[in-house]
Amino acid sequence: MKKESFDEKVGWGRMLLVGFQHVLTMCPGTIAVPLILAGALGLDEKETAFLVSANFFTSGIAILIQVLGIGKLAGSRYPIVLGSSFAPLSPMILIGKEYGMAALFGSVIASGAVIFLLSFFMDKILKLFPQVVVGTFVTLIGITLAPTALRDLAGGEGNAGFGSVENLILGLAVLIFILLVEKYGKGIWKSMSLLLGITAGTAAGCFLHMVDIASIAQAEIFQPVQPFAYGVPEFKLWPIFLMTIFCIINMIQCIGVFSVMDEIADVETENEIKERGIRGQAVAQMITGAFNSVPSTMFNENVSLIGLTKIKSRSVITTAGIMIILAGIFPKISAVFTAVPKCVLGGATLALFGVITSSGISMLSRLDFSKDNNFKIVGTSIAIGVGAAFASDAFVNIPGTLQMILSNGLFMVSISAILLNLLLNGKKAFRNDILYFLTKKSDSSIILVRMYV
Repeated sequence: MKKESFDEKVGWGRMLLVGFQHVLTMCPGTIAVPLILAGALGLDEKETAFLVSANFFTSGIAILIQVLGIGKLAGSRYPIVLGSSFAPLSPMILIGKEYGMAALFGSVIASGAVIFLLSFFMDKILKLFPQVVVGTFVTLIGITLAPTALRDLAGGEGNAGFGSVENLILGLAVLIFILLVEKYGKGIWKSMSLLLGITAGTAAGCFLHMVDIASIAQAEIFQPVQPFAYGVPEFKLWPIFLMTIFCIINMIQCIGVFSVMDEIADVETENEIKERGIRGQAVAQMITGAFNSVPSTMFNENVSLIGLTKIKSRSVITTAGIMIILAGIFPKISAVFTAVPKCVLGGATLALFGVITSSGISMLSRLDFSKDNNFKIVGTSIAIGVGAAFASDAFVNIPGTLQMILSNGLFMVSISAILLNLLLNGKKAFRNDILYFLTKKSDSSIILVRMYV
């Protein structure tokens, strides 16, 4: 890599404008994850707003670590934006319900430490995740999360208006709006389709009296993000194990982001830089857990925005990181986001999970199903994963912790795909085709995988 590749000088006005565009581009996913997590765990509006604020704050910290680096140990010093990852969402919900919030954030911290150590053996780990494994896993992410989105579209399970005509119409309208913007939008507007859909839906919700304006008015203007808000973190074996499995997927996705950056910025990233990038992400995750937030991942759509603006300056991404930190310490901003009606969020996330599912299918479509037992691996793994996700009562007589693992569709599909690949393909299983898939520069579909993996 040429050192000057990302040292482009940008004027203050342009730097602020383009930095703000990066914030807008990463906001939808960054907001959606804590909102879904809070809803699934039954947290009240105050706690939900706190999670959103914490997520903004830690996302900004993660960006600065990645862009500025920590010496030669961690951080790629690439203009890369990080934000909430959907991959660990399901285990976070399960851990939060089964073990409590202290154990949840303890697992985030501990799994970050594990990923940091694993980054030194990245080439060996990737061999366990060929295209057939990752494609199967990504496909099931969208499938298993879709019911949550649909329940939110109906107004949120347990809410008084659940299933009302108003909720269904508004939620579907948001979904259609996002899809139309994705199809006909140009430039930055297309990249902001999710945010535009949420904004338009919330505006409509105000006229339908679905938005609680009072919660915004009551929110504090300024409030520092409090670390360890749920007490001293608890480090329990099974939650850490579960979280680590799903955070490894983040590590794989981050390798793909570097490949997209190589193409857009015309650089060639050495493995050493990739490893430092992974370690930077892991350090950020440990900080994230301490501040009661969710694991982050590198955002492909922000790399795409660099290609759109033709500005690849580190200073722009540093500015974006500072902006998102400021959003985290001004609760009124977070309160605005938490006031989004459930049906609006449901319509937006349904589109989001559809993209995830399509991305997985796109990966699988590149496989030759007549070779390497791919037909058996994909079919059997998805059957096991879907069965575990939607027939969890089959494990009712199994001890609690093991029941949680076996009833997690995403965990089961990943383990099934890995084991079946090893069992059926033997030595051939240890091939590096995932690296080829992620680094193939002519393959524009990698953009679709985005941060949701």
